[in-house]
Amino acid sequence: MPKKETKTFGDVMPKIEFYPDLPKVALKSILDRQIEVTDAQVVRDFDSKFGKSDFALILFTDLKDGLQYTTLCGGMVVVKKVQYAIDNRLLPLLGTIDQPGDYYDIN
Repeated sequence: MPKKETKTFGDVMPKIEFYPDLPKVALKSILDRQIEVTDAQVVRDFDSKFGKSDFALILFTDLKDGLQYTTLCGGMVVVKKVQYAIDNRLLPLLGTIDQPGDYYDIN
């Protein structure tokens, strides 16, 4: 009797395709810089090594070079503000992500 092939999580989980052809940058590289957020998606209940969490996938235009990039942020304040912008169809918006304490914010 042949052994049943065990699938991987990658085989069975839906793929999150968020502008896969654009460069991805670390959030730290854009902190305290104004960007134009042009699109976003919030991923809910993502399993991580810290437990379930939410994060925002952000498409933005860098105002210095005019190019588009993506980044992600798991900061609760940023996630809530991005979700509000999505729900109310407010994008695109200018914003600056900063870290005023132990959390991230976008204003």
